[in-house]
Amino acid sequence: MPDVAPAARLDGFTVLVARPAQQADALCALIEAHGGRVIRLPMIEIAPVADPAAAAATLAAARKHDRWLFTSTNAVRYAADLLAPPWPACAAVGQATAAALQALGGRDVLVPEAGDGAQALLQHPALQRIDGQRHLIVTGEQTLPDLEAGLRARGAQVAVLAVYRRIPVAHDPATVVAALEQADLAVIPSGEALRQLLALTPSAARARLRALQLAVPSPRVVETARDAGFIGTPLLPHRVSDSAYLDLILQFSGANARQRPRTV
Repeated sequence: MPDVAPAARLDGFTVLVARPAQQADALCALIEAHGGRVIRLPMIEIAPVADPAAAAATLAAARKHDRWLFTSTNAVRYAADLLAPPWPACAAVGQATAAALQALGGRDVLVPEAGDGAQALLQHPALQRIDGQRHLIVTGEQTLPDLEAGLRARGAQVAVLAVYRRIPVAHDPATVVAALEQADLAVIPSGEALRQLLALTPSAARARLRALQLAVPSPRVVETARDAGFIGTPLLPHRVSDSAYLDLILQFSGANARQRPRTV
């Protein structure tokens, strides 16, 4: 993407936000406050695990572990519903997850020193010499294996606990097509959400979808988009936060302002 100054406004610019409904409000409000239009089209619903009592028991049994590592704000939220803090020392894959832990009273939360995600967290100096330590990864169902593998490779004893699950959301095909026809950019929160959007898109509209500019949270989702045949390279925010996504959208909008009709 060209190196340009961010646009001050998003007038005439439409953003499709595919985040779960309960996690879209803050970003949507930021976009609308800058004059943009939002189409909310959640692809995934976040729900508790099927057996919350068993998950709560696992958390309680892990109170004496050396560290709990959280992979998302959802993991923090649903863990707190199952077992109230205080918890052992904690780590977070990014700033938003760390902020959720700190809001619950967590102190000295480990967070990547640069970037976000499992690989970034694994670079933290405090996670280099962990032979024999007991770690619990608190996450959702169908989580990515990178963090577990990295910790095990350093000799840690690692358990993984899902405290929430993702449920695909169905939409009428006409609703999906209408959203794609109007959107200038789509915020896609995960590879699973992108696959669900592809599945819901009628074949006649998939060319339009694959030509749509995406903004995604990680290189792994970039690879998912590339494998699915998307034409352009998805944009990555410098941090997985609402403000970083807004900066990205403003910059993209400014770089492409000449292609959009002016609003009066």
